[in-house]
Amino acid sequence: MCGICGFVALDDRLGEATLRRMNERIVRRGPDGAGQVFDNGVGLAMRRLAIIDLAGGQQPIFNETGRIAIVFNGEIYNYRELRARLVRLGHTLRTGSDTEVIVHLYEEYGLDAPAHLSGMFAFAIWDADRKRVVLGRDRLGIKPLYYAQVAQGILFGSEIKSLLATGWVPADFDLQALDQYLTYTNIPAPRTIYSAIRQLPPGTTMSITRDGQTTIHRYWSVPVLQEEARPEAQWIADVERELRAAVESHLVSDVPVGAFLSGGVDSGLMVALMADILGRPVETFTVGFRDAGSAFIDERQYARALAQRYRLNHHEIDVMPDFEAIIWDVVDAFDQPFADDSVVPSYYVSQAAARHVKVALTGLGGDELFGGYRRHLGLMLGDTYARIPGLLRTGIIDPIVRRLPESRNSSDTIDHLKRFCRAGGAPAARRYQDSLATMPWHERRALYTPEVAKDIADTETTAVIVDVFAKGSTGSSLERALRTDLQTYLVDDILTLSDRLSMWHSLELRVPYVDHNLVALAARIPTALKIRGSRQKYLLKRVAERWLPHDMIYHRKQGFEAPMGRWLRGPLLPLFNSVVNRDSVNRLGLLRYDQIVHLRDEHASGRRKHSKILFSVLMLHAWAARVAQPQAAVA
Repeated sequence: MCGICGFVALDDRLGEATLRRMNERIVRRGPDGAGQVFDNGVGLAMRRLAIIDLAGGQQPIFNETGRIAIVFNGEIYNYRELRARLVRLGHTLRTGSDTEVIVHLYEEYGLDAPAHLSGMFAFAIWDADRKRVVLGRDRLGIKPLYYAQVAQGILFGSEIKSLLATGWVPADFDLQALDQYLTYTNIPAPRTIYSAIRQLPPGTTMSITRDGQTTIHRYWSVPVLQEEARPEAQWIADVERELRAAVESHLVSDVPVGAFLSGGVDSGLMVALMADILGRPVETFTVGFRDAGSAFIDERQYARALAQRYRLNHHEIDVMPDFEAIIWDVVDAFDQPFADDSVVPSYYVSQAAARHVKVALTGLGGDELFGGYRRHLGLMLGDTYARIPGLLRTGIIDPIVRRLPESRNSSDTIDHLKRFCRAGGAPAARRYQDSLATMPWHERRALYTPEVAKDIADTETTAVIVDVFAKGSTGSSLERALRTDLQTYLVDDILTLSDRLSMWHSLELRVPYVDHNLVALAARIPTALKIRGSRQKYLLKRVAERWLPHDMIYHRKQGFEAPMGRWLRGPLLPLFNSVVNRDSVNRLGLLRYDQIVHLRDEHASGRRKHSKILFSVLMLHAWAARVAQPQAAVA
């Protein structure tokens, strides 16, 4: 596990000093070592977090002739099988590392080499004979890779801060990305907050010729959901087999491996399988919040029960919302605005785990595969609700729901009900987009200054979800929603969050539910086995029944989140007011301070819940306060 960076220079202003500067900015991704190669205006560099082949895995790594070099971030779980195949084909491998395998796969298969890999990865290869650099990213986007095309050359790296360190990236903001951020609490790929910086899409490679020409090649796509008819018992056996294989493969390591344990089904089943495979106690970590509010479910009791059942070495982190102590770390970790409130528990659990292990597994991805979010159930209920005569919906039901008072605790129930009715008559794609949005366009437009609002196209922001949903399979709404999640929410929110905050603490986080073989299997499972009636993740829970206590499987879901609504009425309000004040808002020049005050006061009074947009506004201004003034270009 590492961080990578580099460039293809188009003039002599990009040199070895620039490469070192880029690499120094990502030291947290790899505190165990560094390496670089500079050849004919092409620079590759990396920071190493040593996990596999501790002695021999230093990068860059070259092929037999020294004409192909690679820097690599991630883990390849099938590298031993690939290594044996490559040796049979006549390749000579000098190390026991997974990185070296990719170099020789590239020799054999060229741009299709990533299709042979099972794992999470981002890499850069310099092919001196073909005079090209090849960038590659894993199928689901677990590992990040950014690039920028500037006058001096093409820059790339695991994190935005590495590209900014060159001093050559223009500081212009992407206003459309800003609107997408304030809508979804993250910035969906390929955009970033910087107009000049983009993300390489998951499942693709990018070829960069020595004269700066680029070509993107797709080697994998999220599978279209195609249901297969099998007996339920067969599906249970197949899912358990594939999940067990994924967990076992993700345990490959030359250092100790632990796990995040939330108290829910996904992480609980994963940890139970880990304990069974390893045959020894597993280091596990969970987070709880003091004074979280009556609507917030403390799942630590379920984690404790599992710890006793499997004799885990279990660690609890009891968190008070001292966000002021970590906010600047969070801002620096992401390099751009990011406002999923799961940053709070994720920061603390990563920090705690990193004191004990270098590698941890997490149950992220189970909801996207098996239908675990409330919005999935809401979408299915909405299909039925949409068939109610419009006059009854808009004339009677909707006015009643709109008058319901908001909850003053952490509950989202009333907010979700109002959203449900508001979008009731819309097509499924639009209803699903609405369920993911912090607020509708007419409310966001009121938040912007007039100058900013005129340069934003709401249709582009809506299309982030609607277009993917509409281009999915022709099956049920749930099928299309799950595929949309895998292509948008999973990569832009969940995997981005887990990568940045784990790597901020020099911790490698692995996601066995996002194994591409398990994803392919899930695409064939009938949706009736994912949500049955009102029972979500029905099939996965059936798998879990022989591994987990009944109460852990069937208690009400909480999710890995913070009680942000309550915090923004109390302990976080002073921080909000200090970061988001009239001077800071006017200095940034994007939003209207009077409208922010209106939303803040309405939330504080309990009249309406605005925690998502307020936290987004807080993180936007915290990021803006952290961003250095545009640097003068440095040779």
